[in-house]
Parts: sequence; C-alpha cells; structure tokens
Amino acid sequence: MKEIIAIIRTDHVEATKGALESLDVKGITFSHVIGRGRQGGIIRAPDPEGTVRRDVGLYFMQQRGIIHDANEPKYHVPVQKEIELGFLPKKMLTIVVNDDEVPHIIDALTQINRSGQQGDGKIFVCPMTDAVRIRTGEHGNMALS
Repeated sequence: MKEIIAIIRTDHVEATKGALESLDVKGITFSHVIGRGRQGGIIRAPDPEGTVRRDVGLYFMQQRGIIHDANEPKYHVPVQKEIELGFLPKKMLTIVVNDDEVPHIIDALTQINRSGQQGDGKIFVCPMTDAVRIRTGEHGNMALS
C-alpha cells in the first residue's frame, strides 16, 4: 500500500476529481491548505491589471471576514507591482491505494495539473504499513476496497 499526497492549484480540483474517478479511485480526501514552494509565495505571472494578485488578496480578506462582497468597486483597484503573498491557497489530496495503482494515478495527476509554470504543485508517495476499516476491523488491502 502507498499513500499519495498531492498539492495542486485550486482551479484544477474538478478536473483532478474527474481523472481519478475515471481510474476508479474510491477514497480521496481533499483539504484546503496554504503554503509556498520554490516560487516563495510570489506571483510572477504577467499581470498588468493586478487581477491575479487582487483575486488572491480578496480571497484572503474574505476568509478572514474583512470583506463580504468582493464585487464592490473599491476592491478593484489595479496593482502595478509584484507582491510577496507569503503563502498561497492550494488544495491537498490524499489517496491510499495498492502499489500497482500508483503509476497510473501519478500519470493522471501530472497530466491534469501541469501548466508548465511554477506553482503547479507536488506529488509525494509514501509507504503505508497498514489500514484498518473501523466498521469491520478489516486490515491492509481489504480495508481499501
């Protein structure tokens, strides 16, 4: 058994779910996370109107309860310089599968989430020593099916 942990962009969640469903992957856990990788939390994409930075900033302000209506005109002022955001919103998915399924899942995750830009994410594959289905007490691969 292996545990696959993938950190992906938030806008790729639906496509990722669809790809995993087509591979008949049953148990998937998605979590909201924030973090940074090689890009250091800086958005370096060309963005003369500041829409990417503004949208991420609006996301954080909404999450913290500072604003409730992101469509209000005063929140649509263009930003002309890059901002170091520190941590960016991402999604983390966790899957525990049999060893023979890992390459297919890695291929699917890579194809769906690769844009060729920094921030596409990471995939970690970890050994899993056991799994237990609480309801029945089944162990190992039996607990995964």
